Amino acid sequence: MSEEFDPVERDADLAWELYDAQPTHPEIARLATRVLAQRPWRSGLRILLAQHRRKCGAVDEARQILHDVIGRRDRFFTDAARELRDLEQSECRFDKALEWAETVLREDQEYWRDRLELGLATAMSGEPADGWRLMDDAVEMCARTSADELRFALAGRTIHLMQSFAPPERFIAAAEETMRVDPSNEYVGGPLVWAYVHEGRFEDAEELALRLLRLDPTDGVASGALRMIRELREIAVKRDVALADVHEVGVIALAWEQMRDRMLGTDLRSALAALDEVMPAELREVLRPPLGEEEAEKSPGNAEIAAWHDGQLPGTGAAWGADGAFRLMSAAEVDAMDDAIEADPETYRRWQQSVVADYYSQIFTDDAGGYLIAVLDGLVIRRFDAEDERLPGGLNDWFWDRVAAFGGRDPRPVVRREAVPSTGG
Repeated sequence: MSEEFDPVERDADLAWELYDAQPTHPEIARLATRVLAQRPWRSGLRILLAQHRRKCGAVDEARQILHDVIGRRDRFFTDAARELRDLEQSECRFDKALEWAETVLREDQEYWRDRLELGLATAMSGEPADGWRLMDDAVEMCARTSADELRFALAGRTIHLMQSFAPPERFIAAAEETMRVDPSNEYVGGPLVWAYVHEGRFEDAEELALRLLRLDPTDGVASGALRMIRELREIAVKRDVALADVHEVGVIALAWEQMRDRMLGTDLRSALAALDEVMPAELREVLRPPLGEEEAEKSPGNAEIAAWHDGQLPGTGAAWGADGAFRLMSAAEVDAMDDAIEADPETYRRWQQSVVADYYSQIFTDDAGGYLIAVLDGLVIRRFDAEDERLPGGLNDWFWDRVAAFGGRDPRPVVRREAVPSTGG
């Protein structure tokens, strides 16, 4: 029988076609398994099977299949190493991703994308400066060897810089270079608008946002930034201050961080969802039921937390397993304390002099006169008889620390995790 009519080859081709059209289709596994039963040396089909199982959410099985290909040490070794690098990166096992990224470069140094991914793995696993340099090297390599792919290299570097929490000024330089080559890139353009806002470059931000909206009127990232810029201008006019003065308050820096966190899945909502997956039973039992969405939005404190759980039983802060034994306050408790602060400002004088401007949101109490409070630029512990104690990181980080402590997947770069130890929380 000629290969053209070989039923095994037909099954292999159909498996690839199905994967391209619908990666989770159950027939892919049946076809690939049938081919491998007759031709076990087909490592390419093993990689396809691993990709399919990963898409189906069976990550451990995908990892095992790829390790099997690695063990065969055939011509698909480097491809399997690439798949493992990307799998471990997506699972936030950054040390493992780095190991596989280095393995790929030892086998093949000719592809710019492998160097770019090594840069990301390096940055995420704790060496951001080295990682960012490798990303720059990858772009230069692409320009020399594959100039027709340069727009992809530039966009990849920019997105990886944001993913690895590069400072706005570094992100802006990379994003601007990307937009010069690919002016319609929405994945880079929207975050660049917000980065401009972070740096106080409001005219640049507005111009770019309008350009992006002409290309795509439904671009939510650009329209959100444009709306914020116009609201800030209205505030500045009403208060008879310069827009630069509004920028100095800190709310704009917070907006950039919130946008970035939403895009990367490191935001508060994502942290609370991740907590639901790994929360110990003893903690779940002491958390109160959530408020309805509308009620949570109207409540004092943090609306996202109230819609997740409306506080925690008194005296149960230790269930978080963090220092300080702080527990969530309910909306009613925050509301009552707000009334008390307004009625007796002298007793609560520290609440009248918050760390940044006039904004604060009470989140936790230790039931002993201590409160863990979110302010514009982070978290503080506030007590009646002591100066505020500033904590590293912000509210998102506090909850991601708990996710990590309970064994969950933590998408933050290693240096970010290490910079925000869960002290006092």
